[in-house]
Amino acid sequence: MRAPRPAAPSACCRSPSRRRIWSAASRASCPRDRRGMIVAPGLFELIRDSVVAWDDQGVIRAWNPAAVALYGWTTEQAIGARVEGLLGPVPSDRDAAVIERRTADGRLLLIEASWSTGSGETLEIGRDVTAQRTVEDRLKRSELRYSSLFQAMAAAFWELDFAPVGELLRELRAQGVADIPRHFRAHPELIREMMRRTRVVDVNDTTLTMFRIGDRDQLAPSVEPYWPEASSGVYAASVGAAIGHRSHYMAETRLRRQDGTEFDALFTAAFPHEGLAQGALLVGVIDISERLSAQADLRRVRDEFAHAARVSMLGEMAASIAHEVNQPLAAISTNAAASLRWLARDEPDLQRALDLTSRIGADAQRAADVIARVRGMASKQRAAHDAVAVRAVIDETLLFLRDELQRREAKVDVVAGALTVHGDRTQLQQVLVNLIMNAVQAAAPGRRPRVWITATRDQDDVEITVADNGPGLTVEPDSLFTSFYSTKPDGMGLGLPICRSIVESHGGRIHASNGATGGAVFMIRLPVEGAHTKV
Repeated sequence: MRAPRPAAPSACCRSPSRRRIWSAASRASCPRDRRGMIVAPGLFELIRDSVVAWDDQGVIRAWNPAAVALYGWTTEQAIGARVEGLLGPVPSDRDAAVIERRTADGRLLLIEASWSTGSGETLEIGRDVTAQRTVEDRLKRSELRYSSLFQAMAAAFWELDFAPVGELLRELRAQGVADIPRHFRAHPELIREMMRRTRVVDVNDTTLTMFRIGDRDQLAPSVEPYWPEASSGVYAASVGAAIGHRSHYMAETRLRRQDGTEFDALFTAAFPHEGLAQGALLVGVIDISERLSAQADLRRVRDEFAHAARVSMLGEMAASIAHEVNQPLAAISTNAAASLRWLARDEPDLQRALDLTSRIGADAQRAADVIARVRGMASKQRAAHDAVAVRAVIDETLLFLRDELQRREAKVDVVAGALTVHGDRTQLQQVLVNLIMNAVQAAAPGRRPRVWITATRDQDDVEITVADNGPGLTVEPDSLFTSFYSTKPDGMGLGLPICRSIVESHGGRIHASNGATGGAVFMIRLPVEGAHTKV
């Protein structure tokens, strides 16, 4: 029985490769057996795409080995079965390029198909594109998510072309420059050149608003106009992070808007290995001007509270301060009167008068020192953080409290090494004055107060403890640092909260506990000078 010759292929199989496959499949459809079934010769078996042929009743007449591998049914199972029952509906539009086909195990595949029809027979050539379409769909979804995030985020995002900077770095290495960061420090003009070579590919809408750029047509071609000279070091550091194979870089800096005004920003650059190899760079910018302004306001309020607490404390110690000032003044008066008497004699004793005058000078200096310490505690000045010797702060605090400690017959033991912290001397003295006075006042009536002060180093911190011989803590320790909470009948409950605020502003922490042998222990931990400095 002569097999009918298939008609010309449909439009979707008119590519040269598809035409060759269709032609081969057409030839492979002969010869047929007496039932009209195609007997597959070698050529038919070699076609890599699946080939399925069915008659005008939808009964499958041909099923090549590629179809067996693709769909999972053997030739014996497929031949004679109805195509719709086996693979699924046959599309009415024979120009459809991708259709769904069902496999023997129930999976649905995306098949790129083409058909030819003629003499009551349809020939379908199919190729599995499920994985390809899945990858394409994922890529589209990923691009959509990226585009949505890029445009919708409150941060300003810059997509940059870093490739020209890479060329500059390669040129420097070719010239024998091994230490790139050091070379940048010696030649700062190269940093500006790198900025000019960093091309702007795209920005999100937030960037236009944050940098006051009217529209994308007004966007500068490079990042150089948006970086003030003073911020060049941060840009150079980001380049150093990139060539140092770090995953990202982050720093606070100043950036310039289109109108020339500057603002405080958090600058972040991400360096994905794949993107960086192609010169792609993603930069994020967050405007932190309001945050820094709020932090400055908070520091100002904290300093004002600390000043108010110092003034209040001086008021409570007024009697002791007056007594400490009165002592040298009384001595000055006595020595002045004695000196006059020695000078009024018939034979003035000049040596004794000189000795008394020296004493007067020493007592005057003593009174001046007392007044200076009081003025230092009462002064309202901005906190100035410098290197502070811990032992010196403790000694100055005890000198300030000397009269009060003598009046209460308090004994103070100090063990402190040569340790240095970074902080404001006056504020640290204020913390110690508060803790020492609390320790002295904690002693039971009729019992001599004892205070132990230690300062030791614990890794990168200085640990300062103030312990007493009082009854210890009878409340939850953390409650002592709550504003307006006090265990004293006449206490305002601001001393310890202000102490905590001061310590935390110095990058430290403070907590209280009961001592192993009784009494309360207050512990302060402050960073050692230089230990926690950010590079």
